[in-house]
Amino acid sequence: MSEKQIVKSEVEDYAKFDLIRYAQVWEDAEILIEALQINEKDNILSIASAGENAMSMLIKNPNKVYAIDLNKNQMACTEIKKIAYKYLEYEECMQLIGVFENNDRTKIYEKIKDKLTENTRKYFENNIEIIKQGIIHSGKFEKYFNIFGKKVLPLIHNKKTREKLLEKKTREERIEFYNKKWNNLRWQLLFRIFFSKTVMGKLGRDKAFFRYVNVNVAQHIMERTKYAITELDTSENSYLHYIINGKYEKVLPLAYRKENFEIIKRNIDKLILLSESVETFLERDDVKYISKYNLSDIFEYMDDSQMCKIFEKIFTKSKEGTRIAYWNMLADKRASKYFENLEYKEKEAKELLKKDKAFFYSNFIIEEIKMH
Repeated sequence: MSEKQIVKSEVEDYAKFDLIRYAQVWEDAEILIEALQINEKDNILSIASAGENAMSMLIKNPNKVYAIDLNKNQMACTEIKKIAYKYLEYEECMQLIGVFENNDRTKIYEKIKDKLTENTRKYFENNIEIIKQGIIHSGKFEKYFNIFGKKVLPLIHNKKTREKLLEKKTREERIEFYNKKWNNLRWQLLFRIFFSKTVMGKLGRDKAFFRYVNVNVAQHIMERTKYAITELDTSENSYLHYIINGKYEKVLPLAYRKENFEIIKRNIDKLILLSESVETFLERDDVKYISKYNLSDIFEYMDDSQMCKIFEKIFTKSKEGTRIAYWNMLADKRASKYFENLEYKEKEAKELLKKDKAFFYSNFIIEEIKMH
């Protein structure tokens, strides 16, 4: 690191980073990869979260993927998944992560624990229940969805109706099913309570993450959920399957699919893990350039001046043609409103948002650096 003054990330001042917030990534890797147009020369900066999207980008054989996160527990989740991909075969890797069932995951953990860094090994040995239950089920956000799927949904719909939601249907059949079977008064009432800013802030996301949100949270999520149930193929939506069943079974996100496992495994050493903020990463002297950015939804948690400071640093590390992708969940954030050398790929982004299986985001942003 240089001796330059490092800009502290605003979110460090008011959000908690002492727990696993997300034990898996709740952003659709398929639209992300399409947006970034990854090639073999790319050095990519990706918010780690819990690792899946950073690993999914390895499918495209980039030069390097730097996965970073302020939350050291999120980085522990990412590291153990990286080591699992590197040293285990597909079935055991998925069992340890929690994608497939296994009644004794500690046996698999024993095979790889010595490959982990000391801090990560200590973390999991002090929290062995995370291993036993399957890593992807251990985050605050996953537990929130688990309450919804196991406690709230059964008060609204019986098992047969819940299963019917996930069956293959035409668009017309999905709309009819939603209107006639799914969208009853109990659904509307209990959904609005459970996905309110108050309940979500307590059980799901950190309440500090709503700092710049000025919309009706439950209403927005309900509208996006209706879109997912009616406009997208529910039988192929892994996120919807997980929310309703508490597991994936056969409908898997990109990083977990068997056909992608070997290429991720071959490229896994290209994944470099760093526990730090975007701001500090962009000050590094040992990273000369970044050509693609997955910034998750980090701008949700900061004011526009802080967002602009980050983009000013991005410009120092990047050239014309660099692509930046990020999501808005509830707050309206877009850097290209402030920079003439940043082109908003609006049409492309909106087309991809229509396909976004992680359906609760209000907007998907793609921006590309142009010459001054």
